[in-house]
Amino acid sequence: MTGLRLAADAGGTNTRLGLARDGVLLADTVQSFRNDAHGSFAEVMDIYLQDAAPGGVAEVAIAIAGPVTGATARLTNRNWHFDAAALSRHLNGARAHLLNDLAALGQACPHLGADCLDTVIPPAEGSGGDGQRLVVGIGTGFNLSPVLDAGGQVQCLNVEYGHVSLPLDVVKHLLRHVPETERFATVEHLFSGRGHAAVRAHFPEGDTGTQDFQAFYAHLLALLARNLMLAFLPAQGLYFAGAVARSILTSPARGLFAERFQQPFELDARIAAPVHVILDDAAALKGCAALRLPGPHCWK
Repeated sequence: MTGLRLAADAGGTNTRLGLARDGVLLADTVQSFRNDAHGSFAEVMDIYLQDAAPGGVAEVAIAIAGPVTGATARLTNRNWHFDAAALSRHLNGARAHLLNDLAALGQACPHLGADCLDTVIPPAEGSGGDGQRLVVGIGTGFNLSPVLDAGGQVQCLNVEYGHVSLPLDVVKHLLRHVPETERFATVEHLFSGRGHAAVRAHFPEGDTGTQDFQAFYAHLLALLARNLMLAFLPAQGLYFAGAVARSILTSPARGLFAERFQQPFELDARIAAPVHVILDDAAALKGCAALRLPGPHCWK
């Protein structure tokens, strides 16, 4: 890769941008913009590039908090649309690539050091760097990004796991405090911002109620994570992202999560994986920087 790449992370509230060279994000170039102050991503991009790279960029990779369909995408909770061909023309022929924000985190995973992660369960001794990982995003919504790293080639699969029905063991535990489980038909209904708030309402206010809730929700999350372990076998690690995941896995309830998660599986006691929480707000930008753009095609 030659020249500069613009790495962008377009979220529902903020858009972060930075410049990258040779697959590495240049940390001192990162800036954040409030979306409410701008009418489109292109407007934010132009303001940033005017000072950061007045000579232009050769490539742009944009992580988007919403569905990406080939060369087009949109933000889930904002009327911003993205078109790779239009962006390329706007940038005088720069190569443009769009990817989901969780896929960008998946691209970043092999490059995240200890300073970017809060490790809940450490990796076993002697575990290699290649293999399968899984990014689990729990914030406003829920989704996954299965990641395969083979010899430095990182591939991220597209899934819509948030719309999968809740596993039976999760439902059974949920019934202990929440009788109306029909409100939580899918994984996202329970493991998202609104699900987190709905379950919290079943516990009393105050410190004791908060601690009991965190323990209960951490147990739910551990049950879900065990199901994800069997479904995706991410031996190189589960990487949690998003405000809900952080609030539970950085709370005192993280120990209970780790205990429940590490219970032996009936299928095979050797199934195990480290668990991390992504703390680096620039992680998606690092993924956009490291991404190998597919083929020589240039959008015109």
